[in-house]
Amino acid sequence: MRVAALVVAHNSARDLPASLGSLAGLPLDRIVVADNASTDDSAAVAACYTPHVLRRANDGFGAGVNAAAASAPDADAYLLFNPDARIAPDDFATLVAALDGGFGAVAPRMRYPDGGFGVSGGSAPSMTKEWIAALRLDEAVPAGVKRRLAGSATLRRAVPMLSYLDVAPSAETRTVDWVSGFCMLVRGAAFRAVGGFDERFFLYFEDVDLCVRLRAAGWPVGAVGGSVADHRESTSTAAVGKRRVYRDGMTVYFGLHGGRTERLAARALRRFPG
Repeated sequence: MRVAALVVAHNSARDLPASLGSLAGLPLDRIVVADNASTDDSAAVAACYTPHVLRRANDGFGAGVNAAAASAPDADAYLLFNPDARIAPDDFATLVAALDGGFGAVAPRMRYPDGGFGVSGGSAPSMTKEWIAALRLDEAVPAGVKRRLAGSATLRRAVPMLSYLDVAPSAETRTVDWVSGFCMLVRGAAFRAVGGFDERFFLYFEDVDLCVRLRAAGWPVGAVGGSVADHRESTSTAAVGKRRVYRDGMTVYFGLHGGRTERLAARALRRFPG
């Protein structure tokens, strides 16, 4: 399988050596870095690891991935990889095997530097969940209770939103509604068939939207519990700016895929100060 790794960088010079160094140890056809108008040395750092560096405007993550993918039009698969991510060869091989099993896109578990796990896939987004998070109601639930709720298969089936509480490592490969673009292996033919990322998304929710369209085209999406990638989750935006960009993406997503009530709730949350 010819895999092209696609990395979108924006002021990522600090993170790129670890990320691209990680990719250098994988059996990849090529590494393409889309440098989205960085004002630091991101492009120069990237050029130390690959000759395929695209200098471009900062028009969003999805647009950067699409540009990078266009430079590798014959790839069997694309590894979408954040500039602050790392993955070991064995974990990458597990992802490739999972994709070979018939999925359109797969992603590993997301591990933070402190050893905790983040959300790298799950059930479809819910405006109920978004409002609970905005009002910080979930912070009132003890971590132990969250783990027990997430570990109950019965409750997870009854309340799909509980997938967001899944923090316990699992060796399962599960069919899910979406997986994160922090480290996503997507079948090249499927990615191209659905038109790649929707460039109306600047950042956040573009990966969820892509998975919606992959599934609509008949390609299942899988969370691969037997594979782990590290994610430092760095950001070049302040907390308030990040929240604004997140909610912009959320509003676009529910505008495309939500009902009237969800669209109204998304627009209201976009204006919410908390």
